[in-house]
Amino acid sequence: MLKGVNKRVVEVVDIESEYFEKAILFLRAGRPDTDEGALRRRAGEYVRTIKYRPRQGFSWKKLLIAGVLAAGVTLIALGLGGLLPL
Repeated sequence: MLKGVNKRVVEVVDIESEYFEKAILFLRAGRPDTDEGALRRRAGEYVRTIKYRPRQGFSWKKLLIAGVLAAGVTLIALGLGGLLPL
Protein backbone atom coordinates (compact mmCIF):
# COMPACT_ATOMS: atom_id res chain seq x y z
CA MET A 1 0.00 0.00 0.00
CA LEU A 2 1.24 3.48 -0.84
CA LYS A 3 0.56 6.57 1.20
CA GLY A 4 -0.01 9.79 -0.71
CA VAL A 5 0.07 13.28 0.68
CA ASN A 6 -3.62 13.35 1.61
CA LYS A 7 -4.90 10.00 0.38
CA ARG A 8 -4.22 6.35 0.97
CA VAL A 9 -3.94 4.36 -2.21
CA VAL A 10 -3.53 0.75 -3.30
CA GLU A 11 -1.57 0.00 -6.46
CA VAL A 12 -2.56 -3.21 -8.28
CA VAL A 13 0.14 -4.31 -10.72
CA ASP A 14 -0.94 -7.86 -11.62
CA ILE A 15 -4.24 -7.05 -13.35
CA GLU A 16 -4.09 -9.66 -16.12
CA SER A 17 -4.91 -7.21 -18.92
CA GLU A 18 -3.39 -6.90 -22.35
CA TYR A 19 -4.20 -3.17 -22.36
CA PHE A 20 -3.26 -1.95 -18.88
CA GLU A 21 -0.15 -2.26 -16.79
CA LYS A 22 -1.48 -1.31 -13.36
CA ALA A 23 -4.37 0.32 -11.52
CA ILE A 24 -4.29 2.77 -8.64
CA LEU A 25 -7.27 2.80 -6.27
CA PHE A 26 -7.86 5.57 -3.73
CA LEU A 27 -9.22 4.41 -0.38
CA ARG A 28 -12.24 6.17 1.05
CA ALA A 29 -11.58 8.49 3.94
CA GLY A 30 -13.01 7.51 7.30
CA ARG A 31 -13.04 3.77 6.62
CA PRO A 32 -11.67 1.60 9.40
CA ASP A 33 -8.11 0.42 8.89
CA THR A 34 -7.90 -3.04 7.37
CA ASP A 35 -4.73 -5.07 7.09
CA GLU A 36 -2.74 -4.47 3.92
CA GLY A 37 -3.13 -8.03 2.63
CA ALA A 38 -6.93 -7.83 2.76
CA LEU A 39 -6.89 -4.46 0.99
CA ARG A 40 -4.64 -5.78 -1.77
CA ARG A 41 -6.81 -8.86 -2.21
CA ARG A 42 -10.04 -6.82 -2.43
CA ALA A 43 -8.40 -4.32 -4.79
CA GLY A 44 -7.30 -7.15 -7.08
CA GLU A 45 -10.78 -8.68 -7.04
CA TYR A 46 -12.33 -5.31 -7.90
CA VAL A 47 -9.94 -4.59 -10.77
CA ARG A 48 -10.63 -8.00 -12.32
CA THR A 49 -14.37 -7.17 -12.46
CA ILE A 50 -13.78 -4.07 -14.62
CA LYS A 51 -14.49 -4.60 -18.32
CA TYR A 52 -12.59 -2.45 -20.82
CA ARG A 53 -14.88 -0.91 -23.43
CA PRO A 54 -13.21 1.57 -25.76
CA ARG A 55 -15.19 4.69 -26.65
CA GLN A 56 -17.14 4.51 -29.84
CA GLY A 57 -15.84 6.55 -32.74
CA PHE A 58 -17.52 9.59 -34.24
CA SER A 59 -21.05 8.89 -35.45
CA TRP A 60 -22.56 10.93 -38.27
CA LYS A 61 -25.91 9.31 -37.52
CA LYS A 62 -25.95 10.60 -33.93
CA LEU A 63 -24.88 14.06 -35.11
CA LEU A 64 -27.68 14.12 -37.69
CA ILE A 65 -30.31 13.06 -35.14
CA ALA A 66 -29.12 15.72 -32.69
CA GLY A 67 -29.23 18.37 -35.41
CA VAL A 68 -32.76 17.43 -36.47
CA LEU A 69 -33.95 17.49 -32.86
CA ALA A 70 -32.29 20.86 -32.22
CA ALA A 71 -33.87 22.33 -35.36
CA GLY A 72 -37.28 21.01 -34.34
CA VAL A 73 -37.03 22.45 -30.85
CA THR A 74 -35.90 25.79 -32.29
CA LEU A 75 -38.82 25.92 -34.72
CA ILE A 76 -41.30 25.08 -31.97
CA ALA A 77 -39.80 27.75 -29.69
CA LEU A 78 -40.00 30.36 -32.45
CA GLY A 79 -43.60 29.37 -33.19
CA LEU A 80 -44.59 29.59 -29.54
CA GLY A 81 -42.87 32.96 -29.26
CA GLY A 82 -45.00 34.29 -32.11
CA LEU A 83 -42.09 34.75 -34.50
CA LEU A 84 -43.28 32.00 -36.85
CA PRO A 85 -46.87 31.15 -37.72
CA LEU A 86 -47.82 27.65 -36.54
